[in-house]
Amino acid sequence: MLSKLYLYIIHSMFLLFYKKEYRKYMSSENILEIQENKLKEILENNKDTLYGKKYNFDKIKTIQDFQKEVPLSKYEDYLPYIEKIKMGEEHILTHEKVKMFELTSGSTSASKLIPYTDSLKKEFQAGIKVWLYSLYKKYPSLKFGKSYWSITPKVDFQHKENSVIPIGFEEDSEYFGRFEKYLVDSIFVNPKDIKNEKDMDKFYFKTLLALVSEKNIRLFSFWSPTLLLLLMEYLEKNSEKILKTLKEKRKEELRKYIENKEYYKIWKDLKLISCWGDSNSTEYLKKIKEIFPNTIIQEKGLLATEGFISFPDTEENLPKLSIYSHFFEFLSLDDNRIYNASEIEINKSYELIITTSGGLYRYCIGDVIEVISIKNKVPYIKFVGRKGAVSDLFGEKLEESFLKNIIETYKQKIDFYMFAPSKNHYVLFIKTDKKINIEDIESKLRENFHYDYCRKLGQLKKIKLFILTGNPEREYIEACQNKNQKLGNIKMTALSKESGWENIFNGYFQESEDE
Repeated sequence: MLSKLYLYIIHSMFLLFYKKEYRKYMSSENILEIQENKLKEILENNKDTLYGKKYNFDKIKTIQDFQKEVPLSKYEDYLPYIEKIKMGEEHILTHEKVKMFELTSGSTSASKLIPYTDSLKKEFQAGIKVWLYSLYKKYPSLKFGKSYWSITPKVDFQHKENSVIPIGFEEDSEYFGRFEKYLVDSIFVNPKDIKNEKDMDKFYFKTLLALVSEKNIRLFSFWSPTLLLLLMEYLEKNSEKILKTLKEKRKEELRKYIENKEYYKIWKDLKLISCWGDSNSTEYLKKIKEIFPNTIIQEKGLLATEGFISFPDTEENLPKLSIYSHFFEFLSLDDNRIYNASEIEINKSYELIITTSGGLYRYCIGDVIEVISIKNKVPYIKFVGRKGAVSDLFGEKLEESFLKNIIETYKQKIDFYMFAPSKNHYVLFIKTDKKINIEDIESKLRENFHYDYCRKLGQLKKIKLFILTGNPEREYIEACQNKNQKLGNIKMTALSKESGWENIFNGYFQESEDE
């Protein structure tokens, strides 16, 4: 009883820090004014930077001025500025000091370096605080238990950049304030030093040991639902190894639940699971619901390395645009015009454009959203997918241009090639007169940070090679025509986002040396 009361007190103290942010958000009425003020704040703070001087930040008074002076941008536009920051130069993109670079996957390059400042972290917190306060307000019983927030293990990804600024990624808990983080550590269920664990088998073992040892877990927070499924799979396969470390009473209790696949009984007070649920996560979310039938599933909002886009509105159970986080613009997929947050319409799709305190200005993030509702003039949005040819089963974000660059490193004659996803791996369909080394392809793919990370988590298996023996161009075109595509509209692609091409192309799978 004392432990539950202690947890309640800690949670209540923790949430006091977020009440003001929650009230501010809930009383918001003029979304245009809020967004205009956010933009002015960013421009004023960074007008004396190299980028700010180039695009006359000091002369910009309105959103219209901003859109006239500052061009739309992509990551490649920032490369010269990133190089200067890496060398230690200041006041390049932001007046604030860049604390670190976050890694994310690139298009033509393997990875991108996103600059992080204290102000950018506060912009993330502006959304996180409102979400957490509303979550505990809606489900007060969460305060009486502990939470598990998935930890990012420090996999052995060695970035090949020379930089005086640290390169890496922060833990989820780093987005809390310093004092809140101290409180959080006492209510989280995490094994000691788990974030420094590089061996994935040990990572799963230590994580599960901590989870099954604690009965009073009320909240699971994952990003991808596949990670929770992988943990349950590991628990089933390694149950005896885990059980023998537990006390006798808990051991016998869990053995029965595991044998009967009644995983939900392991944590009888588990109230809520928070994870992705849209786009490619939909099918995996269904499996989570089957495993935990009595638990509320809350789908997360949209968050990217570059910015905090939306958070779950607990009352509406829909993701709400985080209007205090950044300045947002929306490129309509219908008329190719750009709209601000107060102008977008229900049932319309848009590409996101963000301006942040991290030094990204009118940055085309590549995410496509659909407006599903507007309440109190604030849009509710859902993630539809990535613009362009991008495959993203588990967060690996493989882009067509990146895959093309891999194949272009081979000087031999290649008649046809195409990458495509399968259930838990990729397949390279290829027709060539010489043997392709699948290990080399895999190595080049793993230069992509997110692909490598998914491989180390076990979400993705190694790529497979399918040797084409027929006429792949014709087979591809006929398959597209069978899907009612007009012949004149069919274009060959280096990346198909559809699976099952091994049933269409003539050929065979080449066995790798370790099979």
